[in-house]
Amino acid sequence: MHNYKFQTAILVLLSFVLGNNEFLVMGVLSNISKTYHVSIANVGLLITAYGLIYAICTPIITSLLGNFNRYYTLMILTVIFILGNTLSGFATNYIVLIISRVIAASVAGAIISLSMTFSSVIAPRSKQDSVVSWIFSGFSIASVFGVPFSTAISRIFDWRMTFFIISFVSVITLILLMLSLPKDMERNTSPLKSQLELIKDSRIYVGFFLPFFAIAAIYVVYTYLQPLYGKLGFSSGSLSLFLAVFGLASLASNQLSGRISEHGGLNFMPKVYSVEIFILLALPFLIHAKYAGLINLIVIGLVMYLINAPIQIHFLNIAEESFPQAVALASSLNPIASNLGISLGSEAGSMIVGNFGLNFVGFGGAIFALGALLINLKLNNIITSNPSK
Repeated sequence: MHNYKFQTAILVLLSFVLGNNEFLVMGVLSNISKTYHVSIANVGLLITAYGLIYAICTPIITSLLGNFNRYYTLMILTVIFILGNTLSGFATNYIVLIISRVIAASVAGAIISLSMTFSSVIAPRSKQDSVVSWIFSGFSIASVFGVPFSTAISRIFDWRMTFFIISFVSVITLILLMLSLPKDMERNTSPLKSQLELIKDSRIYVGFFLPFFAIAAIYVVYTYLQPLYGKLGFSSGSLSLFLAVFGLASLASNQLSGRISEHGGLNFMPKVYSVEIFILLALPFLIHAKYAGLINLIVIGLVMYLINAPIQIHFLNIAEESFPQAVALASSLNPIASNLGISLGSEAGSMIVGNFGLNFVGFGGAIFALGALLINLKLNNIITSNPSK
């Protein structure tokens, strides 16, 4: 159980559970609406609220709890998550459901951030990039398969059962975490003010906007993946197969992310964004080219998460070398930026579709990808010219 591959597998399972909890609501919107007699628009606020609470609470909790043993902190936060998730299943009214989602969202980011810090403890240095990419893979799998999973379970049983299943798997995951992860994690005794010194470093605050724009670029398109697939001329009957292929592409994206981090890292990413801008700009022109458009969408899945490991390792390396008191805070930055990027990209996509039409989402994504490219070049310049600042 103390083999780093087994420990990594449990951390991947943890991120998969957290991801499913976040995304499953999208698959049962109408069911929740009928149960509590509220509009689907109001139920949709659960998704928006989750992202905002996640982004707000993650840096606060990781900083405030930074002085405590990381092993026990992770266990306690996971228990709180399980309680919040289980409460969602037992929610007697919509207000209780909202409260339960707030509880789960408030600790989910801190949990994934803490799990990232174990990568430098459980794995050899040469394998840390791979461990980080695998942990992120749990989220990418959940983002693609979480919605159809919750939809299928709600049809067979009831939407509440999806939460109970997640709680059951979470309890098993918690037990495996307790048995496999090292307990003697070094404690951080630095005050909060000292930890916040991290975000004054230009390599950190400029780097924060890289995943923010990178994920926003993808989610302008990803939010409307299903209607785009239909517009290419494919039948709804083959949609599940397409989503499965896209899911495999996004999973491969996370694994390629680890390879990029090991070979080139952030120096290689401008090439990725140059290709990404091209494929996003090409999307409107391929919308009526059935198979060329299909390949284009799958390539978008392949570049979807390439930034994950390079930027996560970048943040962790800076913290470990210059701000060891803020390793937990550093590990939370990428998940926070990514969640904000998802919100920005989804909202931008909605505005583009509402004002210009579905054909133009590629142009919107390309604008954000250009922003990511420029930020990446700026960050690389900062690292090269003055690596300590």
